[in-house]
Amino acid sequence: MAAKTTKKAPSFEAGLEMLEGIAQQMENTDLPLDELMKLYEDGLKLAKDLETRLEAARGRMQEIRKGQDGKPEAVDCTIEQQMTLIPAQEE
Repeated sequence: MAAKTTKKAPSFEAGLEMLEGIAQQMENTDLPLDELMKLYEDGLKLAKDLETRLEAARGRMQEIRKGQDGKPEAVDCTIEQQMTLIPAQEE
């Protein structure tokens, strides 16, 4: 019986670097169409994975608030709620 090998996903940051590398390859080289399409497909898969992971991280974000008893408590908070707590920067 063959042993199963599980491929561990790269960290978010490593995945982002990989995606940037794919974009640079596509921009800076004269690759044949087949190779460009392969890079494009790989980039789309990677971008989708990174977006899914980012959304999962956003879902886990928490805001620390002072509870009724005066002690901090963790409260689930969406990214939209977090953004309302950040003052808008003037341009």
